[in-house]
Amino acid sequence: MRRSRTAGLVLAALTTALSLATPAQAAAPTVDLQPQRLTRGADVAVPHIEDGDFVDGVRRVELPGTIARVIGRSGDAWLVGTNNVDVKRNRRVVRVEADGSVVDVLRNIDPSTVILSADGSTLAWQQFTSKGRKVTTLVASAADGTVLGSKGPGRYVDLLDVDAEQVVLSRDGRTYAWTFATGATRTIVRRTGSLASLQHGLLAYYTKDPYFGGCLRLVELDRPRVKRFASCRERVAALSPDGTQMLTMHLLTDGLGPGELKLRTVRGSKLATYTTGWFSDWQWESPGTLLLDVNGRRKSATVRCTLDACENATDPVKASAP
Repeated sequence: MRRSRTAGLVLAALTTALSLATPAQAAAPTVDLQPQRLTRGADVAVPHIEDGDFVDGVRRVELPGTIARVIGRSGDAWLVGTNNVDVKRNRRVVRVEADGSVVDVLRNIDPSTVILSADGSTLAWQQFTSKGRKVTTLVASAADGTVLGSKGPGRYVDLLDVDAEQVVLSRDGRTYAWTFATGATRTIVRRTGSLASLQHGLLAYYTKDPYFGGCLRLVELDRPRVKRFASCRERVAALSPDGTQMLTMHLLTDGLGPGELKLRTVRGSKLATYTTGWFSDWQWESPGTLLLDVNGRRKSATVRCTLDACENATDPVKASAP
């Protein structure tokens, strides 16, 4: 049937009206973070370290040692790893209790290797022997440091995650789950793992050595054939607390922190890009709100970002050379 000219004009007008009424999807913003250009917002809301002390809101707790990092929450307490500048003194993990008391959990361990399960119940860490060529992975209660299991020593074993029952490890082109109560192991993929989240059921691994053409895959931990994200240019740096977002950086980033971070959904959709001189650390203050340790051209600060709305969460100080 032949369509009348009037009907065609009406259809064209409706199409135009609908296209004007439907906004185009906004492009993911790119934000260059230079603290001297940003306004000062609220202080960091999550527990953190300031001048070697544990700070939680108005509460400030002195810690053993001079260098510390917050490992995570365990019940009503917070676990903190601490040591002196010479690294070998005051090496321990402590619980900062709700009343401000500080209780030792682990001593004479490398606190930089310690990770905490998402439910706050279990710690895992690594001890190196044979001049660093062999490593033993240990698991303990986060409440009192009671050792629950150990595996090793072995060569070049990477510790990826822990929960109340198992640990995810990677070694010699294989990523596997170790059930520490029984000693059983289960291969997840025959590839080198980069990052794992037992809480959110996600695993990032390399298809082969990234310095020789390898790419990254983000897959479901229990169904590694189910791919969430893939890239031959980026790798996953961190997952958000709710498992819906991730930060990525250049695949071959090493040594000094990256100069660019991308915020993406776990399916890979880009939400924002952040650039600066270099980022020394990053975390989520809450789902959807990032805290980025920014080292800009002139100033450094912890910067809070929700997509392209960014502000200083600490007072900017003079940037120091890396």
